[in-house]
Formats: sequence, C-alpha cells, structure tokens
Amino acid sequence: MHSAARFNNLLHDQPTDRRVFTLVLSLYGARLTACPLDQHYTDPVAYARGQSAVRETFQPDVLFAPVSVALIGAAFGGKLRYLKSNAPTIAQPAIESAGDWQNLHIPDPERQPHLVFVREALRRMVAEHRDQVPVAALFLTPVDIPMLVMGMDAWMDAVLFDRQAARRIARGLIPFFLSVANGYFDDGAAYLVLPCAFASPSIVPRTIVEQFSRPIMAEALAQLRGPVALHHLDPPLLPHLDLLAGLPAVGGFSLASADNLSQARALLGRRPILLGGPEVRLLRQGSTGEVEAACRAVLEDRRDDPRFILCNSGADLWLDTPPENIHAVRRAVESWASER
Repeated sequence: MHSAARFNNLLHDQPTDRRVFTLVLSLYGARLTACPLDQHYTDPVAYARGQSAVRETFQPDVLFAPVSVALIGAAFGGKLRYLKSNAPTIAQPAIESAGDWQNLHIPDPERQPHLVFVREALRRMVAEHRDQVPVAALFLTPVDIPMLVMGMDAWMDAVLFDRQAARRIARGLIPFFLSVANGYFDDGAAYLVLPCAFASPSIVPRTIVEQFSRPIMAEALAQLRGPVALHHLDPPLLPHLDLLAGLPAVGGFSLASADNLSQARALLGRRPILLGGPEVRLLRQGSTGEVEAACRAVLEDRRDDPRFILCNSGADLWLDTPPENIHAVRRAVESWASER
C-alpha cells in the first residue's frame, strides 16, 4: 500500500497495512541535497528537489511544502535574515505598531515573490508526488499573521489594549488568508497546517481565545475549501483544546509530546485525527534506541485509536538531526505493525 492510499484509507476509516507516519522535514531536504539555505527558501525547484530526496531517503507518508512563517512577514515588507543552519527569521518587521497598519500594503499572493515561491514549490511537489504521497502546506490564521508583520510585542499590545483595532486588522486579513490558503488547496495540498499562537495556553489566556481568536478563526475557517490541522507550536495545547473543538474545516490536531493524547481524544470525540509523537529535541539529541522506544510507546498508547498519525511534535526537524534517528521512526512504525 502506497502512502496516498494509506492516508486516504485513514481519512475514510478503512484498514491500513500500518500506521500513517510523517516528520516535518522541510529544512532537512537542504541537507540531503547540499543546498544553501538562501537558495532552499527562494528557489522552488531546489526546494522540491530536497523533498524528493526526503521521500526517497526516509519514505514518510506526508511531505511538506516550505515551512517558514518568516516568509509571510517578509511578504508584507519585513526584512529577512537567512541563517546557515535553520529557516530564515524576521530581522526587522514591516511596521512597528497597529497604528501603522493603515499604511500597509497587503501583498498579492499571485505576485509577491516569497508567496509565489511557496506556491510554486507546492505545485511542483504535487505534480511529482500526489499519486503516491500527499503533500501538506503550512500557513497562519488571520489572528497570527500580524505578529510577523509588526512583531509579537506590538501585536500583543493591540490585542490586550486596543481590541477594536486588533479585530479590525485580523478581520481585514481574512480575504488575504483565504486567497493563499484556498490557493494551496486548488494546487493540490492534502491539508493545511495552522499553528495556533494566539490560541496557545503558553501565550494567551482563555478569555482572549474565547473573545478574540476563536470568533475570527471560525469566520475565516468556514470559508476554506479543504481540511485543516491545528498545530500546538511547541508548548502543550490541551488546556485550550476545548476552545478549539468544533471549529469549521478543522479535521485534525497536531499535539505536543507533553499533551495527553487519551484526554485529547476524550475531549474531541472520535472524528478528528490526532497527530503526535516524539519531540524534535529527542530526535536531534537522543539515541536511535530512545527514539524508537518513544515512537513505540506512542503507538502502543494509540493502539485502539484508528484516527491517529505518528508525527514529531514541535517544529521542523533540525538540520543536524542524525539521519539514523529519522530512520528509527519508520523502523518503529514497521516493527510495531509486524507484531500486531
């Protein structure tokens, strides 16, 4: 059974030969092809070549279009800093406060180079892999995009102390969000990963999620043409998971290694797909035996949960993650399946 069939069977509650697994190896493709990172995050041909190498080397069941939220901030006019061992970051945001938003130009997803790069890389990946391996894309919701445009502190100030302006900004971003996100679905993305900064219990209290983030997210997500997996970022999401349950288009939740998956399943019900697994730090620093044991422990915990995908928690795998640790994840999946 190839990955696309395995993934499709999971979605439709049909049997699979083994568990679906994936790892976020967006950055890692550059290591496999010895591609400089400034080229890896600007040249769609180079990026797609890296993901082909990821598929050939590690055979995950899902591949990822470029994972670099800094490109969103750069699309609005922020200055990028390219790094030697990680995805680029924002060196200087486009504006300094919510008061500057009225003078900001909203980028055209069909013309802005950073946005075009992501979309063209996705198209090339889908054209090459869709019949065999699904491809996921990553974006941000309208409540999170502004933190890349003006910086986290300035956006937090607006949300806390000028809620009316914050709502106006976030709601004003819904058309842009839909243009990009639905464009990804039109190009063949299997699902969209949306990190939840302004719904994360490590960043905002429940009242902000209830009164600000969720209503705007619901308005935007209801207009999507494909499924979404909400992502925990790095900290656990479970304390706010009840506030995110039932949002339109949300078909899955990617949870932290510290989240209790049984509690999440009890809270969400049987339909949403849960994604969880070893954290990126373990994959980077642990032994192959520790990685394999951690994967098997998660698989055993989810033994009776058919709507589960083994996936690393946290963000993109580090460039210096030992390849043998990545192989250990697949080995754990295959050996666990063979023992059942």
